[in-house]
Amino acid sequence: MQAPQRAARRVMRFGVFEVDLHARELRKRGIKIGLQQQPLRVLALLLEHAGEVVTREDLRQAIWPAGTFVEFDVGLDAAIHKLRAALDDSAESPRFVETLPRRGYRFIAAVDGVAQPLEESPPKRKVLVWTGGLAVAAALLLALDYGGLHDRMRGRPPSATPPSIAVLPLTNLGTDASDAALADGMTEELIGILARLGQVRVIASTSVFGFKGRPIDVRRIADSLRVSHILEGGFQRVGSRLRLQVRLVDARDGSTRWSATYDREMKDVFATQDELAGAVARELEVRLEGRTGSNLLRHRTRNIEAYELYLRGHDLTLHFTDSGLRAGLEYFNQAIALDSTFAAAYAGAARGYALLGWSGNPGFSLGELRTRAEAAVRKALALDDSLAEAHAALGVILMVWRGDPTSAEAEARRALALNPAEPRVHEQLAHIALLTGRPTDVLAEARLGLEADPLSPTAITMVARALYRNGRCDEALAQLQPVAGLRPPVRWAVLTAGLCFAEQRRWPEAIAALRQGGETGGVHGRTMLGFVLAQSGQRQEARQILAELLARQQRSGNLASDVAIVHAGLGDFDGAFTWLNRAADEGPALATTPLLEEIMGPAFRDLRRDPRFERVRKRLGLSR
Repeated sequence: MQAPQRAARRVMRFGVFEVDLHARELRKRGIKIGLQQQPLRVLALLLEHAGEVVTREDLRQAIWPAGTFVEFDVGLDAAIHKLRAALDDSAESPRFVETLPRRGYRFIAAVDGVAQPLEESPPKRKVLVWTGGLAVAAALLLALDYGGLHDRMRGRPPSATPPSIAVLPLTNLGTDASDAALADGMTEELIGILARLGQVRVIASTSVFGFKGRPIDVRRIADSLRVSHILEGGFQRVGSRLRLQVRLVDARDGSTRWSATYDREMKDVFATQDELAGAVARELEVRLEGRTGSNLLRHRTRNIEAYELYLRGHDLTLHFTDSGLRAGLEYFNQAIALDSTFAAAYAGAARGYALLGWSGNPGFSLGELRTRAEAAVRKALALDDSLAEAHAALGVILMVWRGDPTSAEAEARRALALNPAEPRVHEQLAHIALLTGRPTDVLAEARLGLEADPLSPTAITMVARALYRNGRCDEALAQLQPVAGLRPPVRWAVLTAGLCFAEQRRWPEAIAALRQGGETGGVHGRTMLGFVLAQSGQRQEARQILAELLARQQRSGNLASDVAIVHAGLGDFDGAFTWLNRAADEGPALATTPLLEEIMGPAFRDLRRDPRFERVRKRLGLSR
């Protein structure tokens, strides 16, 4: 058999662009433009049939073969959006890619050369269909090459870029299902320890937990998270002993770079984690800068039972549901009862109480939440002033109840200095920038959070909110696509989509998006639905929602700003300012309602032009 010949270089030119189909590169005036595999393959197929209609079915068969896990419509729409963005093209006035509704697409510009299909990549293992929660987001993001995070050049020497790592959720190898929470908590602890090594980029927990329990190709995960290494393994507890089996995988070739089994007493868990982190650091050729031995991991408690309770609480509070926060608080308080010097448990409790302040149904009065949160954070900081979680929790409290964005931002940045791999702090900083009317800062912080946690639905949604705040609704809606299919829906994803559609005066889609949220949006979702209905001219239903809010405000309070927002939608600015001042009387911004962030957005530009706005803004704590 004759040896295969090396493929000839094939370059296609149109306008100021050229595509090298062999090298798989798009250039504009000779400068390379980042374009991921799926949109590039779509472009190649369109160029191959320039001037002809390429149907959606043609694209599906060629690029999304049967057996892959991506939802085709979502994947194709995202690929076309990315392609148009790279080509500075638009659907409304196309220069290159024309849309034929319900049929497909056509490349309409003159093309120099004869295109051929892109060569197939080496075969990959088939991936099972995933369903539910973060797994859906992970699957979609892998398929869509989300956010440009897959642009790492393969084969680059390890020394060319700083090492990066993702710690996959430890598998519970034991027979006791309740130990799964301990395995998850230990995963989170290992992520935190490795993040404190320095010189290593560590992916946050929300993204890696999307792969929990799934038979996923390690190299593919590494590509999706843009990391050079993967740490995976299993955890088993038998009586008073633990067994930890781990291996470090080099993402370039999928080879095992290092592996170990730790069979120890449970009381030695801290030393075991310390030893594991040190071994990983050595393999990554990272200097520990004096943080060896007991200095690498601060022993937060010597009570193993308290530590297990803390891990369970931490696992429950990861995704910020009301029920999870309450259950997590129970575990934190049980841990504190066993060890009154456990700083991390106090910090976890402070954060839990603070986050319940954002809830429409916290189960506590706001005054009680504030008292409990402030007492817990004071204790945490008194025990350990170097604890990043405590400074982050204090930042939330300063914004939630004291309306002090300057001090809140300083605490959040202190937390980041202590633990650079905590993406929730970037989201916290983005929220502060939202409230204080700094849209550019919102986008910068949101993107940093997404870089650290690329598959997190909340990080994805925060970037979409930031894009909306910067008047970039098309990009915001595209950003939301990977989380659009999650059930239950992500609250702020639904609200942001509705506001984006409203900003574009796509009223039916805006109203449908807000109705779709159902109970997920809670009372605040009803508020924004009322606002959009009023803006669209459906004033009768908007007034019905206003009546609902007024009745709830009379029964329980805490909804003054919601009432103000619907008044603003109806064009009743006098009523809006009356209720905004009542909101200021009730307390600082976030304790009253997280929707106050929205009055700094595009939908409320007319309200902000009123001279009364600056006065009420200061009263609400929305000024730096």
